[in-house]
Amino acid sequence: MPDTVDKSKILLVDDEVSILKAFKLNLGRTYDLRTAESGREALRLIEEDGPFEVIVSDFAMPGLNGAEFLEKVREQDKEVVTILLTGQANFDDLCEVVRRGEIFRLLGKPCPPDLLAKNLEHAIRQYRLVRSEKELLEQTLNGTLSVFNSLLAASRPMVASRANRVETLAKEITALLMLPGSWRLCIAAKFSYLGYLTLPDDAQEQVLAGKELDPDLRKIVDRLPAFVSDLLKEIPRMKRVCRIIELIDSDYLPGIPEDREERELASVIRLARDYESMDRMGRSKSEIFTSLHGDESRYLPGSLDALAKSLELGGKFGESRLHPLLELMPGMKLVTDLHFPDGNLLAPSGTPVSLPLIQKIKSLAKLGRKNSQLPEVEVVD
Repeated sequence: MPDTVDKSKILLVDDEVSILKAFKLNLGRTYDLRTAESGREALRLIEEDGPFEVIVSDFAMPGLNGAEFLEKVREQDKEVVTILLTGQANFDDLCEVVRRGEIFRLLGKPCPPDLLAKNLEHAIRQYRLVRSEKELLEQTLNGTLSVFNSLLAASRPMVASRANRVETLAKEITALLMLPGSWRLCIAAKFSYLGYLTLPDDAQEQVLAGKELDPDLRKIVDRLPAFVSDLLKEIPRMKRVCRIIELIDSDYLPGIPEDREERELASVIRLARDYESMDRMGRSKSEIFTSLHGDESRYLPGSLDALAKSLELGGKFGESRLHPLLELMPGMKLVTDLHFPDGNLLAPSGTPVSLPLIQKIKSLAKLGRKNSQLPEVEVVD
């Protein structure tokens, strides 16, 4: 018999124990089956032992019925495939239930094990199709993001540094809060700085330094999120990323179901941006946190606590060390600003070492700077 790790993970939910036992007896050899006798018990099981590929639920259950249960499941997991079993004769009355819960199949009850098994196979194929499509999309976008980041670091190091620090901190807050959509957050955090490239150098420096902007420049900067969103809308499957970018500058408003995931991720990016901006101004971490705490209502509930637990405020970064400039390797990160002896900034602190940055260092070294003049740089691995 194959090991359970090779089997599809299925959750069956029904308040009739005899039905659960029958399904487990007939299907337990084929699938890794878990059972729950109520929607509440199933939600606890999902939290402790999820995720599942397919969830099958009875409709008529006391307390939390199957439709309500599957709606809650969909709020937590966008990928799981769901099947609803019902003994009700009028299926037309359940059309709205199916739509709201994005239910894959609606099956009559009693449902023979062989019919359920057939529909489980269809559901598993659907789950794997969704997963493979998502993985392909993530790999494509992450590859694009990597190229964009490398080019940005080589051409606009200050902007790249800001984008990298915000992305890193926002991603960590997201992980601590266990929010879905981390890959969308990374893309939105990085590409939200794309509009900065349209600004003249002096305006760019003013914005990045957090200086007071004149009204005309303020209007231009305020329009940048919409500008970037319009650009990205031309790329397939970027609609939700665009929405995140559009919402970054907005206060978080609880209780709004529309765009909830996008609003949560946008608020996390905003918090990371606000922290990074004050840090760049030289304020201490305690001063920054006190200031942010005073505006706590602007942000996603719990996000400030996650920030306090983050590596940034927890001081758990690895030990830094000096490293020869011409021997930098991808994967390292600059701890301090990198200047050449003539005072020009090559890359600010926080910049990840990339192949374009290494190539730029080598090219500049060949243009008259002797190796002995090139400084060592402080990095972390």
